[in-house]
Amino acid sequence: MNEDQKIDKRIHPDFYYGLVLLIIGGGLLLHTGSDRYDFDLLFGDVSTVFFPRIILILWILLSAILIANGLRGRGPQQGHQGVMAVGLTGLFSVLAMIIASALAVWLTGLLLGGAASMIAVGAAFGYRRWVILIPVSVVLPVIVYFALGHVAKISVPSGVLWN
Repeated sequence: MNEDQKIDKRIHPDFYYGLVLLIIGGGLLLHTGSDRYDFDLLFGDVSTVFFPRIILILWILLSAILIANGLRGRGPQQGHQGVMAVGLTGLFSVLAMIIASALAVWLTGLLLGGAASMIAVGAAFGYRRWVILIPVSVVLPVIVYFALGHVAKISVPSGVLWN
């Protein structure tokens, strides 16, 4: 039998990625049922873990889709090396950006640090449409700040430098 005619019986790496994400998401979802989250209800009938539960349920559903695609052998046909195809320098640069973004948000708050982080990450990944990148990077943290800070009454980082 020719090499090209053999059927590849290996499971696609997406199955394993989805399985790990499913386990993590399921564990976090179970953790939201803990007694630690018994606070006063927001708006009289919504618990403080309502939104995180919605996000975690979506996380679990997307993980299940990833698992199903991995079992069927579907997925990207190129780049089967997965994460390591990026190289260690790419991985460490992403890690450095995450740490720098967290520090920027912690020091200057969500409004300034979030906007600066989004612009820096967009530029680092090669997005050069500044007419779109800058307004979105400024407007999105403002929307998140008011949606979480004022509507949902969740404390958002205001920055160590401003306190």
